[in-house]
Amino acid sequence: MESLIAATALFLGMHWIVSGSPLRGVIVARTGEGPFKAMFALTIAVSLAWMGIAYARAPYLETWGTVEAFKPASWMLMALAFAMFGASITARNPTTLGAVPPDQVEARGIVRITRHAGLFALGLWGLAHFPVNGDWASHLLFGSFVVQGLIAPLNLDRKYRKRHGAAWEVFAKQTSYLPFVAIWQGRNRLVLGEINWLAVAGALGLFGVTLAYHQAWFGASPF
Repeated sequence: MESLIAATALFLGMHWIVSGSPLRGVIVARTGEGPFKAMFALTIAVSLAWMGIAYARAPYLETWGTVEAFKPASWMLMALAFAMFGASITARNPTTLGAVPPDQVEARGIVRITRHAGLFALGLWGLAHFPVNGDWASHLLFGSFVVQGLIAPLNLDRKYRKRHGAAWEVFAKQTSYLPFVAIWQGRNRLVLGEINWLAVAGALGLFGVTLAYHQAWFGASPF
């Protein structure tokens, strides 16, 4: 369990303490933006691999046990998570690793719905698994995904607002943190034709494969 705690601390710490605080600017001033992003991506990849290995080896310390009745809801949340992630892959979005400045982007497709579709997909993944798996190792693993996916976007908005100023505000007015809020408020509109449905279909296909092989890959049946 100590290994999983350490891996989770590294994963969350890299996002909240290193990337999401003034410490990022200090490091970038010494290394440059490119090397920092490369170091950050590598460390996150290592932390995720470590989390997976540590989770598989962690002792089973039950809290509420497996909740079979929630599994159908879990499937729906996971399907939505895969679909949102698929739609976010090809979308031009300044919140995706800062790949494009906000003044060069118009909120289109999935970005009209939320500017954090990728992170929401991660959060939904964690949320889909958290109630079903009632043990401390699962709470650590999936709880960290819930925090990073559903709460971290608020910190990301703060960071980009500080970095880009007025350009960020213009972009942020076109979309929203919570899905559909900008559309509901009349700041944008839903245009389904702009969404990359081919990517969504591919992601849902991957979800189907994951369901079919979940037992073999992860040692637990989703059914």
